[in-house]
Amino acid sequence: MDLFNIAEIKRLKDGAVEIKFFDRIRALEKIQNMDFTSNEQSETFYSAIQKGTSAFGEILDE
Repeated sequence: MDLFNIAEIKRLKDGAVEIKFFDRIRALEKIQNMDFTSNEQSETFYSAIQKGTSAFGEILDE
């Protein structure tokens, strides 16, 4: 999954995830074009977000 356009990922205190994109309009278009009817596509998307937040968490813990 291409996460190149993500500027920042935050894990909020309530467990939610906040994602900031460099180009928000383009990012929304990309998300809109994704096929979330497929469980595989949804799992890949959420897995990529989770891995990204985990990586940032590890950096912050150092």
